Amino acid sequence: MATHRSAEEVEADRIAILGPELGPLFHALDNEVSWLHAKWKEFRQRDAAPSTVDLLNQTAPFFFRVVQDTLWHDALLQIARLTDPPVSAGKTNLTLRRLPPALPYGPISQEVDALVSKTLSEAAFARDWRNRRLAHGDLGLALGGAQPLAEANHQDMEHALSSMRSVMNAVNGHYWNSTTAYENFLSTDNAKSLIFHLRVARKAEARRNDRLNRGIVLPEDLESDDEV
Repeated sequence: MATHRSAEEVEADRIAILGPELGPLFHALDNEVSWLHAKWKEFRQRDAAPSTVDLLNQTAPFFFRVVQDTLWHDALLQIARLTDPPVSAGKTNLTLRRLPPALPYGPISQEVDALVSKTLSEAAFARDWRNRRLAHGDLGLALGGAQPLAEANHQDMEHALSSMRSVMNAVNGHYWNSTTAYENFLSTDNAKSLIFHLRVARKAEARRNDRLNRGIVLPEDLESDDEV
């Protein structure tokens, strides 16, 4: 029977198995990779069906465009951070590149090192966006005189995320003989919930407009929107 474990219990188990240095590092990276996948899954909900895109565009197109751009840029930034050098500008970073040297030298460290190298290649587009657009404003780019930003689309993002999962699950498989389905992050109070309530609201609004067109007015039809 599956049992729920707290974050503290999971971290303690990792430290017990991986040791006082690798354990906390892997736990922190696992949290970051999990959170990245959770947010990416919310982003993809917008494109789950054409009817969903239509619903959001009919409801508040500017707002949902801002949300879309914010989530997209956040995913790019987090991928760039997770593939940063271990040290930059004299500051230490939480990055996948810390895993290979933290692992015992041998097949597992060599496997993870190769997978991290692949991840760096898959994530190059995100690093270009972070370096020249999101974290810094490249003047030449802004004025149209620099090389265009690297192409960045959903497929590029999926490839980068897949590479990250491979890195993490190489460690999971070696020490726990299991893998984590990061891409299947579960939540209930999510974009699906919002989309459901928006559909309910749009249907209610349509019924209200129909009543008003027929000269039928209910008390709730006269309620003010001042609270919005």
